[in-house]
Amino acid sequence: MSGKAIHRPYRSISDTSLVEAMGRALSLIKEEDGLTDADLGRELGKAGEDSGRAYRTGFATMNAVSFIRGCQSWNGRFADEVFSLIGMKLTPLDCGEPLGRSSATALTRLLLQVSVALEDGNITDAELVAMRRELDEAGRAIDSMRERLGPRDAAGAGR
Repeated sequence: MSGKAIHRPYRSISDTSLVEAMGRALSLIKEEDGLTDADLGRELGKAGEDSGRAYRTGFATMNAVSFIRGCQSWNGRFADEVFSLIGMKLTPLDCGEPLGRSSATALTRLLLQVSVALEDGNITDAELVAMRRELDEAGRAIDSMRERLGPRDAAGAGR
């Protein structure tokens, strides 16, 4: 036997789960960035605070245009919780940030948080949530390094 699973790990996701994930992401963005519901609505291409609040609280489903606007405004901070339900994540084609000291700092901050969280032998969901920003920043640094490898071959071209 090949040992492959018969079923995909992400088989079915309810509409409610998708809407709740978007709402959680918008709530976190609102809190972290000090935004209002009107600000959220504006970034999502909607006028007024009613749309921002409705999306954030799960009282309305978001159309494709608003979802793409959210991805454009907040990248993985908005989309990754939703995409994680189907085993994916949003990654920009051009990370835009050259490698530098900030990349090393981002990786080091994440490493420190992971190390502290693992002192008891495991990382809890609450600890992961607490390190979300560091995960995102370190992820961008890693994506920047991957992008730089781009067309280079595995044999080490460009050394």
